[in-house]
Amino acid sequence: MRYQVSLRGILSSVLVTGVVLGYALNYRRMSRAESELQRLRQEVGYLEPSESTEIAAVRVAMDEPMVWQVRVRIAGKQRYRVAYSAVWLQNTGKPDWFAAQPLPEGESLVTLRVMKDPRDEQWRISTVVRHEQGTNRIATVLSEPISGVFRGSHDVMSHGIGRRTVVRPIGDSLRILDERYFSGTSLLLYGDQAPEADLVGVFAELQPDIGPL
Repeated sequence: MRYQVSLRGILSSVLVTGVVLGYALNYRRMSRAESELQRLRQEVGYLEPSESTEIAAVRVAMDEPMVWQVRVRIAGKQRYRVAYSAVWLQNTGKPDWFAAQPLPEGESLVTLRVMKDPRDEQWRISTVVRHEQGTNRIATVLSEPISGVFRGSHDVMSHGIGRRTVVRPIGDSLRILDERYFSGTSLLLYGDQAPEADLVGVFAELQPDIGPL
């Protein structure tokens, strides 16, 4: 039995093969592009869309030691601030907030850093808020017992947000950084349970800008 192949059949086969190969190549390229996009989003701290009645935050990947970054979005007209601290006193329900900076509406990049200031050799915890309106900075000198913990080598447990966008309704607070350093005398605690001994760490929280810290 002889098979006859027409020119039309050959062209049709070539066309189908070309379409299949083109689709496969495009799919592979799109998969690579999606993977690269996801990697870049994790590096820069991509904030997923949120509602006008929500606040949102995501952790930014950092390689530099003693530096933490969070990208935040404040929607609506509710005034917000970012409070920070380096100690959670025993038998208290929250960190002992040192100070706070106001957060404007829209997106901001919040950076917390613990370092020795070369100007006076004192250790400080500083907070920098960058947004389209400008950059604001504030810092607090750390006492010797607290700075000593940061200078040493200790176990650290993170209870803050991660690299996925976290949202909360406007009016709620959101703990964005909760890095707990365990220096021997510090006891492990879970959630917002009061510690049985002073706990050194890096704490930051988005709060409605009303009332005392």
